[in-house]
Amino acid sequence: MSLLHAWQVIQEAKTIVLLTHYKPDADGISACAALDHVLRRLGKTVQAVYPSKDESALKRQPHDVQIARHTVEPDLLIACDTANYDRLYFPDAFKAIPLINIDHHISNALQGTVNIVNAEAASTCEELFHLLMTWCPALVDKYTAECLLFGILYDTQVFHTQSTSARVLKTAAACMEQGVNMFHLSRELLAHKDARFLPFWGKALQHIQINDAKQVLWTVVRQHDLHASGLGMDALVGLNNFIAESSPVDTTITFYEDEQGRTKVSLRSKTRDVNAIAGLFGGGGHTRASGVLMPMSVDEAVEKMISAL
Repeated sequence: MSLLHAWQVIQEAKTIVLLTHYKPDADGISACAALDHVLRRLGKTVQAVYPSKDESALKRQPHDVQIARHTVEPDLLIACDTANYDRLYFPDAFKAIPLINIDHHISNALQGTVNIVNAEAASTCEELFHLLMTWCPALVDKYTAECLLFGILYDTQVFHTQSTSARVLKTAAACMEQGVNMFHLSRELLAHKDARFLPFWGKALQHIQINDAKQVLWTVVRQHDLHASGLGMDALVGLNNFIAESSPVDTTITFYEDEQGRTKVSLRSKTRDVNAIAGLFGGGGHTRASGVLMPMSVDEAVEKMISAL
């Protein structure tokens, strides 16, 4: 199905539910916020559903956000920035409803009516900007561009990731031409709301280990570490990227113990295909940046992941 046909499906729909992944981040949320703004201007009834709460309390959100439930009956679903059904709110009632899948993860396994997955894009917001400029350029106003640029800045860590391409920079420039202040957005993104994260990161850095070949570096963050500092999971945002950028070691990993005793693993690399490694444990993402949620203790996860690497 062509992109123009996808736009026709959107135009014909009356009630649209926007979906993004578990523990939603700024790329998925910003994509939903931009779409919500555009679709409401078209007269659509729009609701966004997150499988879990937005722990970062981002400023730009869709108008109607529900957590793990829907209160409207959609005739169209649009999934943003989500690679598989396990990370979506996707009840049986949704299985018969047309789905437009917009993403940039190479590991995307959703089977939408329309699948718009560009693994070369640095973020879903980057891809969505170009879709909207194809579908309805007159509706891409300052607020829409602001949402999308914030998502781009988040997923590229303000143009520090290897996925930053000429297309990304041109997209950012096009958003700025709509009047968006990129400096203010980057400060909003990078400045943590709680200064206690600095000594907390210091403790995490003290626990770093490096394998004998000096090719893999990792650290572990447990729930009691967060509780002792009076912090939540949002204090971890950016930690692994900081470690990866600060070290010459090829592969960096952070192991986070979540509230259910499972382990969230975040992988970054300079040359290694960490998407393939994450895939061994049911995760995925990108070639140089991937993640996986492992249903086991931190100690077990470290042993299995480091052995695999």
